Amino acid sequence: MSNNYARRNSRFSSPIKHSNRRFTKDLEFEGGQRRVVFFLVENFSMASFTSAIDVLVTANLLTIEPIFKTVTASSDGGVVSSDLGIDISVDTCFSEIDLDRNDIIVVCGGLRAPLIKCKLINKLVKSAISKGLWIGSLWNGAFFFCDALDLDQQEFSIHPDSREIIKEYYPNFRISKESNIIDGKFFSSVGSNSSIRVMLNLIEILFGIDIKRGVNGILIGDNNRPLNSAEINGVGFIPEKLKNIIELMENNLEEPLPIEDFSIYTSLSRRQVERLFSRYLNTSPSRYYLELRLNKGRELLLKTNYSVGDVSVACGFLTATHFSHSFKMVFGASPTSVRFEGKEIH
Repeated sequence: MSNNYARRNSRFSSPIKHSNRRFTKDLEFEGGQRRVVFFLVENFSMASFTSAIDVLVTANLLTIEPIFKTVTASSDGGVVSSDLGIDISVDTCFSEIDLDRNDIIVVCGGLRAPLIKCKLINKLVKSAISKGLWIGSLWNGAFFFCDALDLDQQEFSIHPDSREIIKEYYPNFRISKESNIIDGKFFSSVGSNSSIRVMLNLIEILFGIDIKRGVNGILIGDNNRPLNSAEINGVGFIPEKLKNIIELMENNLEEPLPIEDFSIYTSLSRRQVERLFSRYLNTSPSRYYLELRLNKGRELLLKTNYSVGDVSVACGFLTATHFSHSFKMVFGASPTSVRFEGKEIH
């Protein structure tokens, strides 16, 4: 079955398109919605759990129809306590999980989660493996289904605090040196930050690089170093001179600079500047600059009560008509409709 989630005929040419997926909703996917069950053990890691589920919820913001449905479960279906002392009311209990209606099973452990074998989780995971489901482990979650595994075949990332006791119980357990890993249809992470990374990698496998970059563009804001607009949108290596040009653009959106100024600033010819943008950003300098300005316009439309005319001036457009035309060309919708549908200015 093929589900077409395309909504708008957007015309972004640069990587900036990824952080705007929430508004353009221009991706198409096959296979329908994925149902994800989180098994929460007592004293589970709240940070790991919320980080993982945040990736899935954010992915749903980028499509017309949600591509993930999440369900929480505990041993008895009642309230389960997290490592923060916050109680969580779950949706169901382990014994009522219908594996034929689910696609991904995630067991969430934690630093203070009692490492006690759970026959029910092992039984469920063993059955899930036979049905070809994805199996995930957060923190030390894999401990709770070790008996369901062929320990010589799968490798898992386990929080360092739990590695020795797992090796004591299961000498053949393969523990990865990585903070997160996907091995076949098994994925695992050791903590909250790595939970985000492993879920992003899983999304890429299931739905492709574009939606991964879209989610990453939203969640990457707490990076430990300043990022430019290209890096936020998933571009890897960027030459220093290209970084300098992007920074210059980002600092001059209200009064755009002539493209020739970038050549003077970097001691490159105009042709060399164009080649840098074409090679690393798949667009031209003028187009990238335009999309940066329009991206600022989208933010102002949603976050302020500025009129369209005021927004156009703040983005370096001489007239509101020119701004509106360019905005619709790139976003596939008028500034007014994006503001109305975004509803973030209340």
